[in-house]
Amino acid sequence: MQIRQLASSALRLVDQTTESLARLARLERNLAGLCLAIPALLIGYDDGPIRESISAYYSMKQAQVFYVPLTVAAMLFVVNGVVKGERSYNTLLGLALAGVVLFNHDDHAWLHTVCAAGFFIGNAVVMVWYSPKKELWFKAVLVAGIVAAMAACLVFESITLFWAEWASFAIIALHYILESLGHIE
Repeated sequence: MQIRQLASSALRLVDQTTESLARLARLERNLAGLCLAIPALLIGYDDGPIRESISAYYSMKQAQVFYVPLTVAAMLFVVNGVVKGERSYNTLLGLALAGVVLFNHDDHAWLHTVCAAGFFIGNAVVMVWYSPKKELWFKAVLVAGIVAAMAACLVFESITLFWAEWASFAIIALHYILESLGHIE
């Protein structure tokens, strides 16, 4: 009788764990979708032309449209790093994104730039560094997209930083969504 009770308890625990992981994956997908939408929200709620960078929206009339989604995105990374202990690097990425929000680019340019670079470069490094060999080619393509977007802005000056950041956010969000669906690790 005790073996049946043990087996039943173990099965309940597995079901609860599976359900919790599924909820976390849904949360990750929803918040990654928010990362994709942040630049569009900023454009939609601002009164003027598209600004030079996402960070330039900190001073918009409805500044909560800048602060809340980016803070939620930062928390996505922090929670992911805490909940999935083997991914503690995500906690650091979340803190870097929080630094982007906390230190505006006008008053704290150096700190802001360090945090932004840490976030985007850190995501690129993490995608490749922690990639299983069978997925390395795909993650290298994602990272190449981030590098291409930043090069288009910083080297070739063919797009503004806003568009390079949006492309990078989209690639990071795509990685998160695919990972939460179990398509990549």
